[in-house]
Amino acid sequence: MREEAVHNGKNCVPTVDILGIPIHQLTRKELLQLLKERLQQRLTTWLVTVNAELVVRAGDDPKVASALQKADLLVADGAGVVWAARTLGGVELERLPGVEIAEELVKWAAEAGLKVYFLGAEPGVAEAAAMELRYRYPGLLTAGCRHGYFTQAEEQYILEEIKGAGPDILLVALGAPRQELWLAEHQGELLVPVAVGVGGSFDVWAGRVKRAPRWMGNAGLEWLFRLIIQPRRARRMLALPRFVQQVLRRKYAGRRTGK
Repeated sequence: MREEAVHNGKNCVPTVDILGIPIHQLTRKELLQLLKERLQQRLTTWLVTVNAELVVRAGDDPKVASALQKADLLVADGAGVVWAARTLGGVELERLPGVEIAEELVKWAAEAGLKVYFLGAEPGVAEAAAMELRYRYPGLLTAGCRHGYFTQAEEQYILEEIKGAGPDILLVALGAPRQELWLAEHQGELLVPVAVGVGGSFDVWAGRVKRAPRWMGNAGLEWLFRLIIQPRRARRMLALPRFVQQVLRRKYAGRRTGK
């Protein structure tokens, strides 16, 4: 496997800057096609699905910002990032929820005979998620499953296990930004063709957490649904008004400077 700048056809994929984070302007169809082409060309690809909370964390923590800059592809996971792209750059992005993109990758893997490794979530959840996905997509090859509650002393063993399993796709459900920091540190060593942080996707596939109704997602209210069913997320949700404030401040600062 080798590394190379991201191109869509002959051209570099354009990005829009969201508070210092470059978000690639890709539709769902374009993203999936690009991932397939890069794998066929033996290029490694680390994909990050970015929401407003992750952008705020990057602004607060230079380590997170540095990690995101190392990713090959960053796409708009949440409605907040879509709104920010429109507000700051006049760019219309397609919302690409991480759980949906990850399931599209699993479906592709089952059809193409590719192996998927599941890393993360609580003990037993990765296995339950993989079992459900094998039911939905017969023929899915599981390279391995590991929960995310490992110690630093166990990490090297897990890295060796992943390298030995040789997955084509690595799904990492350690929660943001831990999964991004982990992949920034280890993707270069693992050289998995496609790696992506998937947050709470394993819990969704395992039936432990429900997704918001489609109408709420389309209306940009998925955050509200999560808050209702998981009140413990209230503290994390404080990032959303900060994100809006920072975007508006950047917009009006640009107007004053004529940019």
